[in-house]
Amino acid sequence: MERFSRANFDCNDDEGRVALSMELTAVLSERLKSMPDFHQGVRQFVSELRSLGHDLWSFDDSDEMEVWGPDYQNPSGPGIVVTFRTDGVEVEYSKMK
Repeated sequence: MERFSRANFDCNDDEGRVALSMELTAVLSERLKSMPDFHQGVRQFVSELRSLGHDLWSFDDSDEMEVWGPDYQNPSGPGIVVTFRTDGVEVEYSKMK
């Protein structure tokens, strides 16, 4: 997972960030399929991504979805936004400052 560190996202250009986002999307989507509990799996993934330097805060959630991204109240710069759904994951790089 070290490949998906915040530092690696930060040092890439836009094209590299899109490629990393797509790759992370595939990895997390595949791993989520094997999780017995959706929300417990999301918590585990968020913890792992935070340990890699990502600033992730919960923005929205329901029984079938959770959205995590950079803190907009105390911005630490751009970062990934991860949308977890029971049927897969989507990762985007936000340029929010």
